[in-house]
Amino acid sequence: MSVMITIKFPVTADTMEKVLADHHDTMMAIIEDGKRQGGIHHQFTADPDGAAVVVDEWPDEETWQRFFAQQDDIKKVMSAAGVASEPTVTVYRILDTPDRF
Repeated sequence: MSVMITIKFPVTADTMEKVLADHHDTMMAIIEDGKRQGGIHHQFTADPDGAAVVVDEWPDEETWQRFFAQQDDIKKVMSAAGVASEPTVTVYRILDTPDRF
């Protein structure tokens, strides 16, 4: 069963949205690399406090860790957004329940 991963960045969602739009081509390359490496789902969200949070689905945590560790373009875009510290990463095991759709 796959995992859901949230990545909370210490930057506002508004800032992240602007920086991602300014780096559109780089983001598209990151997306394609993520898909090639096993990424199932990806989107940015804003938490109730206004911070930027990624919600990803990957086959397992190890596959995501390999992708994230080697992905230098992510580091460049995050630097452009003013992210100076490590994001908060939380991994959730998806339960195999009959109500899932």
